[in-house]
Amino acid sequence: MDSVLKKGLFLVTTAGAITAFPGTAYASDTTTATDDVMPQMGIEEVLNNCYSSDKEIAVEEYLVPTEKGEYLDMAFADVETFLYIRSEPTRESEWVGKLYPDYAAKILGPVGEWTKIQSGEVTGYVCSEYIIIGNHAEEKAQEMVQGSDGQGAEEVFTYAESREEEEARLAKEAEEAAARAREEAEAKAGTGQAIVDFACQFIGNPYVWGGTSLTNGADCSGFVQSVFAHFGVSLPRTTRDLVSVGTPVSYDQAIPGDLILYSGHVGIYMGNGQIVNAINSAQGIGILPATYTNIVTVRRII
Repeated sequence: MDSVLKKGLFLVTTAGAITAFPGTAYASDTTTATDDVMPQMGIEEVLNNCYSSDKEIAVEEYLVPTEKGEYLDMAFADVETFLYIRSEPTRESEWVGKLYPDYAAKILGPVGEWTKIQSGEVTGYVCSEYIIIGNHAEEKAQEMVQGSDGQGAEEVFTYAESREEEEARLAKEAEEAAARAREEAEAKAGTGQAIVDFACQFIGNPYVWGGTSLTNGADCSGFVQSVFAHFGVSLPRTTRDLVSVGTPVSYDQAIPGDLILYSGHVGIYMGNGQIVNAINSAQGIGILPATYTNIVTVRRII
């Protein structure tokens, strides 16, 4: 017997389903005229038609559909930030996980003020006003699957993390961010050291007010401007404008190559509490303690 037919026969027999050929239906409480009523078709007649027909008959045509939507038992978080999954159906209970926008869950219990759900490894309760359910959830799920370029449901939907999983993830992300910051600082320090090494070649050369020549003479801002220009960095000409360039950092975070600005003066931080700078006409280009006077700001350029 054809597999489709077997399936249909099993379903019809199990459910005791019967149906009629197309015709006028009459309510049993409105007429008793049996001559006007279309005869019902039993399973034997269905089989006879299947065997005698020249065309293939889909037995499912005789059956009442019973399947519901594939995703009707799903819920999606309808929030802008996140939705707590609670251990109990109260706001006072502890949270055991979070649903972020459009995160998916399976509905485990009736939908009331609170709904019991499972998302990933997290089971608990969510406030029902913040989830999409029913036909709307079915439509959303179908749209997500259809727009996923052939990915399966497991890849399309995103599920909750437990509280412990989230804490572990955030700790790991913070550790990775700190490591990246250290690497970036080390890379900048390396570049900054190259700037310091270049600037120190001109120690002993003259100070000239308004000058920008590293060999024939420069003032403090002219010296800084010319040193950084050698590395392709364009800086303003005056200390008044230099106080706002780059990124401000605290003195205890200063690394070689940072600018140390004072009232009317600027130098390049060398590390170890020293700056290289065009000091004055008597001393020329030389080295001073970075804290020889009050610091206005420290600026990181590279």
